[in-house]
Amino acid sequence: GVGTSAGYLLAALAADLLVPLFSWRSLWLLGLPTGLLIIFLGRFIPESPRFLANAGLPAAAQAVLDRFAGPAGAGPAAAPADDEAAAAPAASASLLRGAHAPLSWALIAAGLAWGLVNFGFLLWLPTSLGTMGMAPEQANALLARSALVALPGTALVIWLYHRWSSVKALMLFLAMTCASLLVLAVLGLGTAASAPALIAASALLLLSASGVIAMLIPYAAEIYPVHLRGTGSGLIAASSKAGGILGAAGGVAGLFAHVTLSALVVSVPLAVAVALLLRSGVETRGRRLEDIQAEIRG
Repeated sequence: GVGTSAGYLLAALAADLLVPLFSWRSLWLLGLPTGLLIIFLGRFIPESPRFLANAGLPAAAQAVLDRFAGPAGAGPAAAPADDEAAAAPAASASLLRGAHAPLSWALIAAGLAWGLVNFGFLLWLPTSLGTMGMAPEQANALLARSALVALPGTALVIWLYHRWSSVKALMLFLAMTCASLLVLAVLGLGTAASAPALIAASALLLLSASGVIAMLIPYAAEIYPVHLRGTGSGLIAASSKAGGILGAAGGVAGLFAHVTLSALVVSVPLAVAVALLLRSGVETRGRRLEDIQAEIRG
């Protein structure tokens, strides 16, 4: 979440500084340094102990466990039993039916909604602000100030998730995202909304949207049993990218040409996600995986 907020801040500042001098195409170059950095840092990311154990490398798996958990672990890592390995593909289908299905659909809805916000509404927000009579330079400067205001708020995300409640914090930030969109929808009804109001609403949107994605994937990893965890968290991550595809399609179709219409449309899946989590969400903070699974299965 901190990375998302900081990245948006750097992008907004760069747009404010570089676009007037070199056009918007210069912003594509900003992704080059971080892309190269990720390639370099990839060599320092170890394989998971489970993958190494399945590959017949128990010593390497134990070394990874020792690195992160200390040598006083539960003993050498071993490959899963044959019956467990055989059951894993069939069990992965239970993500969308059975006991885990209601929670899976709730998180999928949250991922789709976040993708629409991040890759749709926020991406087109400078253009949408132009329909309210704001010059592109003013829009870029406003978003840069909003991102600067939102960045310190990411500490609140960490505190709430770990000290208050995982599922309630996720629902809270989904609701905050929805509320900020509704505020922007109201501001979009006027042709000359005040800059402080737009900054406040945009900062709240950036903060809440960053908080959603910061909590969504960790929560997905916490609510699925071990044999479903990789597939489950991957499914939820994929739903956020699917929301991005829908957001891009909506932009091409002209959905985000006006702030009010687009904010109202995008707020609907957010409200649906909150309602589904309110019905099916499970608390994970400070609880053992076995207890979480027992509650999910009723």
